[in-house]
Amino acid sequence: MRTTIALLTLFCWGTLAAAAQSRTDAESKVVALEILWGEAAQFRDIKALDSIFDDHLSYVHVDGRLMTKLEVLADTRAVNAVNIVLESSVAHSHGNVVIVTGILHLKGVESGKPYLRYARYLDTWLPQGDQWVCVSSMTTPIRR
Repeated sequence: MRTTIALLTLFCWGTLAAAAQSRTDAESKVVALEILWGEAAQFRDIKALDSIFDDHLSYVHVDGRLMTKLEVLADTRAVNAVNIVLESSVAHSHGNVVIVTGILHLKGVESGKPYLRYARYLDTWLPQGDQWVCVSSMTTPIRR
């Protein structure tokens, strides 16, 4: 009986440890994708962005526009160069969903005038096949 309880306890601990490791791996992968997203947007790498976004992406732009994946990609092609810096990113797993929150800085030129904007973002990621994709994103301006 004690052996059975000990084996059951070891199995449960092993399962919990594997789940925690899997959760940490997912969160780390998604945070790396967030960094890649910022770099891809900064350098207008449409191919990279296309692979990061789900085909049914719901994206709320910092200016309040609700955009589809195609609109985000078209907007990225059309805008002037933007320097994007992620100040912080925190990822939390909830089952097979990873939610990332953070703050970013956007620095660029618009209508001939330089700007520096700060924003808070919330991104939702799901596994799709062997990779993670962003299914929704919302960016809200913040004052500094």
